[in-house]
Amino acid sequence: MEPSVGRMLWRGMTRRCARCGTGKLFTHWFRMVERCPGCGYRFQREEGFQLGGYVINFGVTEGLVCLVVAGYIVAAAANPNVSIWPVVVGGILAAVVTPIAFFPFSRTIWAAIDLALTPLTVLEQAEAETALAAKMREAAKRQEARP
Repeated sequence: MEPSVGRMLWRGMTRRCARCGTGKLFTHWFRMVERCPGCGYRFQREEGFQLGGYVINFGVTEGLVCLVVAGYIVAAAANPNVSIWPVVVGGILAAVVTPIAFFPFSRTIWAAIDLALTPLTVLEQAEAETALAAKMREAAKRQEARP
């Protein structure tokens, strides 16, 4: 049974697989695994797939920079002598730190949005199940090889 759109988005926001809820989708902060370890879902469904994740990351970053600038506008309206340097520093920090900190979240959120808009085809489901079965067989072989 497929999860609801809300559940998929929540899973994406918590860096989990939108399809099954499994975590540990990143080997490093910037490196996502090819397939979900829990259900075999392939995250890169087509060439250029993660462009949507970059757009989400860009939108969040620019939204935060706009909030910093809006805060300055409000402060300057109340006091025309307010210094601009806190805004410059805050804007630069928001523009540099936010995309780095938000990167893995944007990838999993995009995967959730894409899965909600375009459910898996029969071929993709079969491919996921085959990959998961192959992973299980490999783990079983390793278990048997241990003394």
